Amino acid sequence: MMRSLLVCLLTLLALPAAADQVQLSPSKDNTLYAPYGYLSNAQGIYLFVGTNANSEPRRALLQFDLSAIPPGSTITGVELRLFMNRTIAGEHPIYVHRVLASWGETTSDANGQEGSGGIAGEGDASWENRFYPDVFWQNIGGDFEPEASALAMVDADIGFYSWTSTPELVADVQSWLDAPANNHGWILIGKENVSPTAKRFNSRESGTVNNRPRLTITYTPPAGATGACCIAGSCVVRTSADCAAQGGVYQGDGVACQPNTCGASQGACCLVDGTCVQATQADCASAGGTYQGDATPCGAGTCAPVLTPFVDALPMPAIAQPVTGQPGGEAHYAINIRQVRQKLHRDLPLTTVWGYDGRFPGPTIEASVGQPVTVHWINDLRDENDELLTQHALHVDTCLHGPDHHGALPRTVTHLHGGHVDSISDGQPERTQIPGESSELYEYPNNQRAATIWYHDHALGITRLNVYMGLAGFYLLRDPAEAALNLPAGQYEIPLAIQDRSFNADGSIRYDHDWHEHFFGDVILVNGVVWPFLNVERGKYRFRLLNGSGSRTYNLSLSNGGQIIQIGTEGGLLEALVSRSSILITPGERVDVIIDFAPYAPGTEIILLNDAPAPFPGTPGEGVVPNVMKFVVGSQTGHTAAIPASLSTIEPLHEEFAREHRDFILRKVSDSCTGDKWLINDLGWDDITEFPILGTTEVWSFINRSGVTHPMHVHLVGMQILDYQPFTVVDGEIVPTGPRVPPPAYERGWKDTVRVDPQTIARVIMRFESFTGRFPYHCHILEHEDHEMMRQFEVVICPGDFNSDGGVDGQDVEAFFIAWEAADDLADINRDGGVDGQDVEAFFLSWEAGGC
Repeated sequence: MMRSLLVCLLTLLALPAAADQVQLSPSKDNTLYAPYGYLSNAQGIYLFVGTNANSEPRRALLQFDLSAIPPGSTITGVELRLFMNRTIAGEHPIYVHRVLASWGETTSDANGQEGSGGIAGEGDASWENRFYPDVFWQNIGGDFEPEASALAMVDADIGFYSWTSTPELVADVQSWLDAPANNHGWILIGKENVSPTAKRFNSRESGTVNNRPRLTITYTPPAGATGACCIAGSCVVRTSADCAAQGGVYQGDGVACQPNTCGASQGACCLVDGTCVQATQADCASAGGTYQGDATPCGAGTCAPVLTPFVDALPMPAIAQPVTGQPGGEAHYAINIRQVRQKLHRDLPLTTVWGYDGRFPGPTIEASVGQPVTVHWINDLRDENDELLTQHALHVDTCLHGPDHHGALPRTVTHLHGGHVDSISDGQPERTQIPGESSELYEYPNNQRAATIWYHDHALGITRLNVYMGLAGFYLLRDPAEAALNLPAGQYEIPLAIQDRSFNADGSIRYDHDWHEHFFGDVILVNGVVWPFLNVERGKYRFRLLNGSGSRTYNLSLSNGGQIIQIGTEGGLLEALVSRSSILITPGERVDVIIDFAPYAPGTEIILLNDAPAPFPGTPGEGVVPNVMKFVVGSQTGHTAAIPASLSTIEPLHEEFAREHRDFILRKVSDSCTGDKWLINDLGWDDITEFPILGTTEVWSFINRSGVTHPMHVHLVGMQILDYQPFTVVDGEIVPTGPRVPPPAYERGWKDTVRVDPQTIARVIMRFESFTGRFPYHCHILEHEDHEMMRQFEVVICPGDFNSDGGVDGQDVEAFFIAWEAADDLADINRDGGVDGQDVEAFFLSWEAGGC
């Protein structure tokens, strides 16, 4: 009754007047997590409202200090604004209710995405307690006015939402101004009779100041001229005399508190651990930080250490040592994945990384064609106390496929990229190991061309994180034919793993908290060292280049304009060398090159440069990190033998023999949890629609409808590029705008990753040989692969030639029924997920037709 009278009185008093305004951040906020009486989130950067997928309600508490408003003022307008940053739910109402009892905010701090809360500290509010653990709400879930003061519809769009100037909101603030002891703030409550409806908002602890909750109050002050007054970075309305008395800076009569009125008194502050916070200069100094200047934002790289290039020598990756056998021959390896601390630059403290055999990058596995290698990959990730890790070293975004089931577990699984291996040994993204577990025995038969192969982690949804932590290494496959060419070898053959990273001042690696479609580091590492140098002799060097970055493309050139001789691609040597002025290499690609330093005088310094925009192809100059490494020419003579004119023979695959032609549309779509995600044909990982038949050839067309380049990688097979063709989209249809253009000479070799530029169709031809089963294909921008630009194909046998011996006869009938009676997946001829009579019918239709 009293509240209704106050609402009516304020409505009558709302006469035209010069409006003063104040903008406030919460003096405290918290989240209540049902049904648990011991969970809270006082120090978290997020607030939650609504029900989660388990139908558990979350409610947010907010309280604002109104002392900035002159006593006796009349409240005329109220706007509560919050920034919603994540949801998996559609549009739902969120109600604001006035809280009737005091509550606490102390030390609780939820981990990860914060949706599960943290252990309440003494004095924290929880679902059962106003002040944990001894002071209880009269009603679990909070004591509040049953009648809502306001509501707003909050949908799936990330952004700001406001609850604005209802008479009840105005009455709430007026009552608190008139009787401060009654100011217990508001509680925000979502729709709790269905699930999920939860919305996540930024809290007052958010590192993005503009996204913190904000209460804008318009009021009529007592008589006397007033204006904006800046006090310690906050804006309040005061008279000139009151502003001066409180140590503020008066902005002038009638000047309102706008969002940036007093912003200049705060700026980016780099703390000693490299993190960036918004603070006043005085507060920054008292915290031991370095103030970056008034109004400077906390952005990527704001607090990155300044590192001098070319002060560390290029390291050579170690050669992996087998348990049995010899490097380069038939051998078995047991390779442990360990967490170690490693020196990555002279001026950086030791950096925590993950490494195969405790090295970043991992040791190089030397192998020979026709001599099999087996490996047990062992997840032995442990902390400094030798305890197995239970949490990933980087933040894991649980919106993504994989983490949505496994959370932040440090799962690993290793893929031999470019290896022609069976499905089990391929490193299936879902067949991961947690710390303390070993993979099955992976078998690498090495029945393929000599080539620069590499191995790296491939865990579903966290590949980008695991590779960023260091899980990658070379696998060099050799054969006698290549050895006979007398190419640079030994000390003159050097693998170069090129990767980008960002660091905090304490040496730790810095990566985005949540998933973003790209990540670009601000320094370049080669073989695990920032901007190294290499002393070279006057002669030829063979460099096996690997782009091991997650998102960054490189366009490499020599600072003196010298030529780079390309001799190979991912699948081995080209037929003949190609002289190039620059090398464009996208994530996952390898390029085999020779650089001749013989023409240069001793002491000559040559920088390996990069000028590729990020993202690629992007805007020239944007996002470029120009330095990669430096070569310093010595006085000694090195390898001077001529490069053979003929390097290898490549048998072309012919399109006329292709059994299938398939199209794959590459594009970005909206996602309710992360905002965006990348898809292939608008389908996800579990959608299997491609079933190549063993022993057949297919043509795949990758059609890039986006504005960024996608390096598309297909497991199991090597590919040859047929052509590229530009296109446009008319009424939703792909319309070519030019002819098909064959690839340049440097791409006319065997590939496993093809660069698909924007508005381009890239056609590749592949033969599916040796192995049946499921294999991934995906974009090798790891941020795209993780969400959700990775699918699977399944190689199946020709039904009529069931035993794959090249003939169709009674032996195939016998082999089929053995598999059919065992309910083997191979007998699922019609691919409907079951083994039954329909498969018998499908088999005999194929068998009687004489094959497939």
